[in-house]
Amino acid sequence: MSTIPAGSVACLFNALLNMRSSTDHNADHGVKNSLLNFTNSKETGRFDGSESWSASINDDKQFIVAGSLVVSDFVAISTQGRGDFDQWVTSYKITYSYDNVTWQNYNNGQVFKGNTDRNTVVTHVFPQPIRARSICITPVTWNAHISLRWELYIKPAVSNFVQIGHVSIGDRTLNTGNGVREAVRHVDFDRPFGKVPKVALGTTHVDGTTDNNQLRYRVDVANVTATGFDIKFVTWVNNIIYDITVDYVAVEH
Repeated sequence: MSTIPAGSVACLFNALLNMRSSTDHNADHGVKNSLLNFTNSKETGRFDGSESWSASINDDKQFIVAGSLVVSDFVAISTQGRGDFDQWVTSYKITYSYDNVTWQNYNNGQVFKGNTDRNTVVTHVFPQPIRARSICITPVTWNAHISLRWELYIKPAVSNFVQIGHVSIGDRTLNTGNGVREAVRHVDFDRPFGKVPKVALGTTHVDGTTDNNQLRYRVDVANVTATGFDIKFVTWVNNIIYDITVDYVAVEH
């Protein structure tokens, strides 16, 4: 059995995907019972469903699908038999869709090995993640009846937190003297980042005089933290700088 990649997120357990099936044996055998390791209450006088999704028909047209409007990188799939009867899917195929309109066979219709008992979890890790919105299992062979529990795993979602702004020297620090001169301005982010961001600068305005027709200046980022950073405005030789304005973009990946 393959090992689920470290850091993967379980989609069905965390209700990240919507599910539906081709058919259900009845309301007590629906997709809500298809979560990996699902067990019913066992209480006398109470029945909260079978310990699996079970199709109403045993043929190769049955399926269970999980999908979303969000594109994800699916890295692994796990299956399990029905926990309260000797029913399980012994092999299956996977189809997937990037746009929820066009569906593709995974790996030219590869048949995956399924389960051989009620509760052993069988996991397959995809050599390359499947980038898709929806994943579908189609049983190929089964023991006694088409029934399964399952889970899909994705890479953690990557979100970018972005803050922008602009900064000027704001005084005449660099309009006298010669040689290397430097003005440092500190920027405090409006909101602290969760971790140290990447910061990029773009010059939008320069007011200065040239030295032998060469305008010499440099703007650098320094001392970046989750709460702010420094901008170093530098000129040298005989250049005179009255002001420089830069825009910044700070991104937390």
